[in-house]
Amino acid sequence: MIKKQITVSAAIALLTLSTPAQADNKQVVTVGQQQLTETVTRLTFDGDQVVLHLANGTTQAVDMEDVVITFTVVDALKALETEPKDAPLAYFDLNGRQLKKAPKKGGYIMKKGTKVVKVLKIED
Repeated sequence: MIKKQITVSAAIALLTLSTPAQADNKQVVTVGQQQLTETVTRLTFDGDQVVLHLANGTTQAVDMEDVVITFTVVDALKALETEPKDAPLAYFDLNGRQLKKAPKKGGYIMKKGTKVVKVLKIED
């Protein structure tokens, strides 16, 4: 029997760097027709069963066909729009050095007010 494991919070963390925006990220786990109220921190798979590891330290094994996981993620750049228009805007390279302006392409970090996002520009 092969066991696989993923960490739900790690998947969310990869989607955005912005800590304030992550507060808006949400996972909804439904088993059958019942929506779980406890946060799922890890999933493991055992045959046709998925084991839901919950934040309260308990686990729940259910048939894989009965589990639906939906992620809602607020776009990190849209999170910047919630900052005041006069909030200071700064750009940094991936080593943390402040830049005078946003690069035309490549990866950089943008900070506006209290929000921070990682940006990858492929084309100008």
